[in-house]
This record gives sequence, structure tokens and C-alpha cells, in this order.
Amino acid sequence: MIIDKSRKVIYLHNPKCGGTFLRDIYQEKYGDTEAIRWWKLYSREHGTDLGHISYDDLPRFVPDFEEYRLLMMVRNPYNRFISGYKETKSQFSTPVRLGGLINYPRAYYGSGEEYNRLSKVEKVYEQMKSALPFTFLHELRKIQLLSAPDFCKWLGSSNRKRQDLFLRNKRIPWLNPQSDFIGSGVTVLHYESVSDWSVLFEAFGLMEYSGRLSIAKDYTMDESFYRILERLYPDDKQLFDWYKKIT
Repeated sequence: MIIDKSRKVIYLHNPKCGGTFLRDIYQEKYGDTEAIRWWKLYSREHGTDLGHISYDDLPRFVPDFEEYRLLMMVRNPYNRFISGYKETKSQFSTPVRLGGLINYPRAYYGSGEEYNRLSKVEKVYEQMKSALPFTFLHELRKIQLLSAPDFCKWLGSSNRKRQDLFLRNKRIPWLNPQSDFIGSGVTVLHYESVSDWSVLFEAFGLMEYSGRLSIAKDYTMDESFYRILERLYPDDKQLFDWYKKIT
């Protein structure tokens, strides 16, 4: 999220829609300012990933948010799922000192204060839990073992609790519904639109960086993948319908 008080503009960071690029060029031009102070990992104190604060959570961070111009970007939901899958998978791919095993607790709890508060015994215990079937940490392994289509099918055949672990989880937000960042007064821009990017650049005084914009190409996927995703994201129905009209 970017909160530009001088311009009275807020950018809500919907994951995998170019927000990190926007943050990076904003920081390059203006430095490490208050505008990007909330761009951080999950915080137990705040109960959300601070890099991706949702519309409903916004009043807790910016009580006078209604006085701002609110901007966010959406992306083709099929492409965005695969990009989110890759991002989530990468977050659980760093080997650590536990016999070369992937440290799922650290990836899930974050590498910040929350994980560091655990004692050595607690860290080992959490890692052991990730090897036990039917624990949520064990479920996280699926994203390492399955391809994007197979992961999608697995989620499609799973119960709501298991789906929510990946799709409605404020600790690992990259697959959360895009509708979480849409609300009253929010201008919805489209990641694939160069003209919509120009709206963002102009809003934050960044037009000189427009030449560095690179929009990701579409992923290839079959029709069955589409149908499963539409069932997994009922809250994003309007978005699925919109993108069907332009594809």
C-alpha cells in the first residue's frame, strides 16, 4: 500500500498486479518515506500482511481514508492465480538448517518478529508438525509438490477449510480474492491496460518511469482450469465475467 499524503492518493496493493514495480519506482524517486511505511510482512499485532492491506482493513491504518483518492489494480484472474501460485511456492522454497528441509513454519509465520519470538524447541516442534498429515503446515507442502494445474484441481476437490488456508489467508496473501481490495470509492484499474498504468503514474508523479513498464504475457491453460478457478473464487465473479468479455 502507498499512502501519499501530499497528493491525497492511496494505492491498495492487490497481490500479483504490478504493485511491487510501482513501489520500487516510487521509492527510487521519493526515497524510503512514510508513504510506504506499511509495506511489510505479516504482523500479529495488526492481523494482516502489511504489504497487502485490504479495503476492509484500511480504516484501521488510515482512519481518514475517505478523504483520499483510492486506486487499485486487478488482473486477469486466471493469469493472476498462476502468478500467485508461483509467488506462494517461492515463499516456501528456501532450505534452512533443519537437515536441509524446507522451513515451512518460518515461511508461514514470516521471517520477522513472530517467528523469532519462538524458542528453539518451539521452532523444531513447528517444523515437526509440518511433517505430520492433517496439520495445516503439512498442507502447505502441496504447493511444492504439485504443478499449477494440479494444485488448482486439488484445491477444487478440497473442503472450504483447506481452500481458505491458501485462498483467504492474510499471512500468505498472494492468492487471496481480488475483491478484497475493491470497495466504495475505489477506482479499479486493469493491469493489462497501458492507459490504466498511466493513471497510476500520473497520480503519483511517476510518468517519467512509464518506459520501464513491462506487462506479463498470458499463461497457457485449458478450459477445465477456468471452471475450477471460477468455483474457487465466488467473490470475484464480476471480475471473471468482465475478463470473459474481453478474451
